[in-house]
Amino acid sequence: MEIVLAPKAGFCFGVKRALEIASKYGNSENKIYTLGPLIHNRQVVEKLADMGITKVESPHDIEEGKVIIRSHGVGPKTMALLEERELEAIDATCPFVRKAQTIAQDLAESGRQVVVVGDREHPEVKGIVEWAQGQAIVVKNAAEAERLSYYPQIGVVAQTTLEINVLEQVIGVLQEKTADLKVYNTICSATKIRQEEAFKLAQTVDLMIVIGGKNSANTKKLASICQGTGTPTYHVEEAGELEAHWFNNAQRVGVTAGASTPDWIIEEVVERMTELNEEKTLKPEEVQEAGTPEEEAAVIQETGPADKGEEVDLDLASNPQELHRGDIITGTVVQVNDNDVMVDVGGKSEGIIPLNELSNRPIDNPSDVVAVGDQIQVFVLRVENEEGHPVLSKRRADRQVTWETLESALKTGEELKAPVIEVVKGGLLVDIGVRGFVPASLIERGYVEDLNQYLNKELRLRVIELDRSKNKVVLSQKAILDEEYEQLREATWASLAEGQVIPGIVRRLTNFGAFVDIGGIDGLLHVSELSWGRVDHPRDVLSEGQEIEVKVLGVDREAEKVSLGLKQLLPNPWDTAEERYPVGDIVQGKVLRIASFGAFVEVEPGIEGLVHISQLANHHVEKTEDVVSVGEEIPVKVLGVDQQAHRMSLSLKEARNQERPKPEKVEQPVQEEENSGVKLGDLFGELFEEGNNA
Repeated sequence: MEIVLAPKAGFCFGVKRALEIASKYGNSENKIYTLGPLIHNRQVVEKLADMGITKVESPHDIEEGKVIIRSHGVGPKTMALLEERELEAIDATCPFVRKAQTIAQDLAESGRQVVVVGDREHPEVKGIVEWAQGQAIVVKNAAEAERLSYYPQIGVVAQTTLEINVLEQVIGVLQEKTADLKVYNTICSATKIRQEEAFKLAQTVDLMIVIGGKNSANTKKLASICQGTGTPTYHVEEAGELEAHWFNNAQRVGVTAGASTPDWIIEEVVERMTELNEEKTLKPEEVQEAGTPEEEAAVIQETGPADKGEEVDLDLASNPQELHRGDIITGTVVQVNDNDVMVDVGGKSEGIIPLNELSNRPIDNPSDVVAVGDQIQVFVLRVENEEGHPVLSKRRADRQVTWETLESALKTGEELKAPVIEVVKGGLLVDIGVRGFVPASLIERGYVEDLNQYLNKELRLRVIELDRSKNKVVLSQKAILDEEYEQLREATWASLAEGQVIPGIVRRLTNFGAFVDIGGIDGLLHVSELSWGRVDHPRDVLSEGQEIEVKVLGVDREAEKVSLGLKQLLPNPWDTAEERYPVGDIVQGKVLRIASFGAFVEVEPGIEGLVHISQLANHHVEKTEDVVSVGEEIPVKVLGVDQQAHRMSLSLKEARNQERPKPEKVEQPVQEEENSGVKLGDLFGELFEEGNNA
């Protein structure tokens, strides 16, 4: 039997949004309520109740607390009553419903007669009518529209889950009832697509299963659409309602679900259908004798001590043992064939395990599961077939033992291990003897983006929810990891001390530093503690996920804060600064900062000195930036080093003076007097005489 699931089955956007809003307030210290069921699904409402979110029918039932407005919305009178009673309203109204409310309000205020096409008893429709000033007329179909009087102007809105053909038929009638018809198609697009998919799927299958609340309007419409194709259709709320005889002549079965149906219920129904299909592969008389899991349990209770899941040890050397349907016994594999396995169980003849009764997983080769000589437990499906062989099931024996193990694990919190066999919407399926579901939110402590990475890998698991009647097992790896994380945190806090050097993993980088996991505790490694040199951003030194060693600089247990250092584990360049930078040396440096009194220059990572403004140039300097700029490479002369105070005095002008070559002295040639017969004294004698007289 082929099972075909409609692509858009399950939660719609509005329902998912409402549940996400509600989940934020689950297990709150405040009193949280919903006006009516948040969505039309009994199981979801029960889960919300477990989270402390109580369903009430009227604001008058609430004294204090917060009220979640359900996805169907409410009218303005209800909102006013909540305000009057000083109750905080958390609006989870579906955006499509809110759009219909707004349109109805605008139409009423414009003077049009508002007609709402839908179910007048549905809370969504009641709210829309209230937004239309309470004057809207509700019609369910074209027949009711025929009974309306003539109105000069009519405005039409539709219930968001209405079938599009019903709206079209009503519009056809209303065109004769007014001279001015304004129509707004407020049917949710997701609803329309879901209904179209269900209609097409129903035309291609032998049987349709529609999953959802019996009081859910959109689910009932889906069932009605599927039935309209002539295909046998069954509407169920949960897996326990499925009947084996529905599938007797079905080769291809379609499955769809209403917008209020959670994924885990869909998974349960499909899983139960798969089991029923496996049972069909036995011969008809074997199916009747084998029965459903519930019937198996009943048989086990009726057939005495050996049938209550206890192993029956058979002495194979003694007389043949009498077998009973429902026995769980131990046998030895004596033959492995392509389609079955023969097992010696001490009876008159070997028992036979059909291929589909060998394992919970689909298998092609029995040798992948058992080998000749293996001791295995088997469930007696039938004492004897036409050929005289007992018909056995290893799968059901394993399942029986598994359920007992799971029930014990649920009580004790025992850790289990299981491989991931499939990635499904919302989580992972694991083989734990039966199929178990691990929600995506319960796989790791943080968000998991790609679930496919877990396929075929083994998980450590704890049972958190179990319902044997529905074959439902919900498991969590996160519960184990959270517990270990808390134990690690406690151990770390107990042993943490200032001055320790410990390993850590860089978890997150920020502008001001890095958060390092040092054993369940995130310590802060400030950017100033990363290096003796200047660091612009932690990413220049570290990367997320990097394993490093850090020194504990400070521990504040009350505030749960730990300060860490990295540079303390590196050589301090100042420890040898005097030796490496003797006074008078000229070195290259980089201008890091400029101040009014001078410039700070880095001569190596971790060591910087001050060039006072008076040491910038030979001439008077008004502003530091008139001579140097940040990032500029300049020569500086070491004037002094204070190794203890981590200070260094530098000079730019002396470095440049010392580097600048001294100008060579140029001697002027003495010109010889020509034999002109004229001497200087003859030309300037009077001046010399005046000077002497003076």
